[in-house]
Amino acid sequence: MNFKFFIYIGSSLFIIAVLGGFFALKNLSNDLRVDESKTVYIKKTEAGFQLIRNGEPFYIQGAGGESNFKELAEIGGNTIRLFDTANIQEKLDEAHKHNLAAIVDVYLPPYDKSYNLYDDYDQKEILKQNIRELVLQYKDHPALLLWNLGNEIKYPLVFRKNSFIKTFNELVEIIHEADPNHPVSTSIIGAGRKSMASIFIHSPKLDLVAFNTFGNTKFVNSHLAQVSFFFGQRPYYFSELGPDGPWESKYTSWGAPIEFTSSVKSELVRYRTNIIRERKDTACLGSVHFYWGSKLERTHTWFSLFKEGYKSEIISVIESHWAQSDNPPKPIGLDYMLVNNKSAYESIIFLPGELSEATLFFDENYGGGARVVWEIYPEAWYSDTSEKVDYNPIDTFVDVEDYTTTFLAPVREGPYRIFAYVYNQEGFFASSNTPFYVLKNK
Repeated sequence: MNFKFFIYIGSSLFIIAVLGGFFALKNLSNDLRVDESKTVYIKKTEAGFQLIRNGEPFYIQGAGGESNFKELAEIGGNTIRLFDTANIQEKLDEAHKHNLAAIVDVYLPPYDKSYNLYDDYDQKEILKQNIRELVLQYKDHPALLLWNLGNEIKYPLVFRKNSFIKTFNELVEIIHEADPNHPVSTSIIGAGRKSMASIFIHSPKLDLVAFNTFGNTKFVNSHLAQVSFFFGQRPYYFSELGPDGPWESKYTSWGAPIEFTSSVKSELVRYRTNIIRERKDTACLGSVHFYWGSKLERTHTWFSLFKEGYKSEIISVIESHWAQSDNPPKPIGLDYMLVNNKSAYESIIFLPGELSEATLFFDENYGGGARVVWEIYPEAWYSDTSEKVDYNPIDTFVDVEDYTTTFLAPVREGPYRIFAYVYNQEGFFASSNTPFYVLKNK
């Protein structure tokens, strides 16, 4: 037992509350009773927890997004997480068409001490009514798996329930009353010990907790072990699983996060899915990969798994995980890119119009014969203020030969990236990019 956990729990009074409620809470979870006539429910057995859907055990093999439902089903996926309720009827129908269950996110306004919407009675009543109407309208859709109340909520670590926690619990009750046939979860960042402890104490009627994990996936086992010591095992699933995010990366001298190649991301995803696969507890109900589709987040390649009809090589890793294969396909093998023989970690700076050269390097997995496309874009989100700039490619290429290209630095001062995409004959693509900065002549 790592007793540093106590530091994260907070004050001594809170620890006493945890210890005092330990046996009662643990016994409550052990005595869990369910109505087996429900469409979806969580069953507690001697072996652990099971998610039951339409009378059969259901293990979540999913992805989050709103497109490419057919491709998800083709590789063994059974669940799509819908991050918002825009065009929800159309999305649920499409999921059902491809035999996919749907996790539906229910939006919660962020909790913030400086402006706490949950102290405003009128705003709370509007929120409750909107959520009640949403649930009543879609509770009988055959694709529905569960409701996810809030994404990455900042569930406070407090001794007494505050207005956010009270409202959160009321919303859980509203969803249960409007739809007794589907469980309710909430998503938190990582397997946060403070959040989990506070949720288990203050919101015992929440059916399960979900974790958005990227680089922090490596902490899941130890965090769950520590929290389970107090509360026993509780059901959970991974609501977002992926490679390191921009917030976890190293940066250039001007603050641009450095993105791994998709081949490196593939290995990270393989490692993190193996952590889930090797979990020894029986409380994990599955996982949802991020992001199933195309998404601009710092770059258009950071999380996107599809591009121009090609699938990211990460998808082959996901498929092999769901198939429980011990011989997953090898990545394309795009190792790294150098620009003027420098890596991204060297903070590359050009003068306007400077002629430069970029080269791709491959490892032993690369079989050759792939098509390479190059592009230059301005930095999509620059500085901590997240100021958005126009995001359109800039064509300053002079020559392209095999895996090398020469290009002219843009004339306008600012941050940019040069991208390379490697498309193979099996329908997969790999990508790499290098940030650089154009410094105006004095």
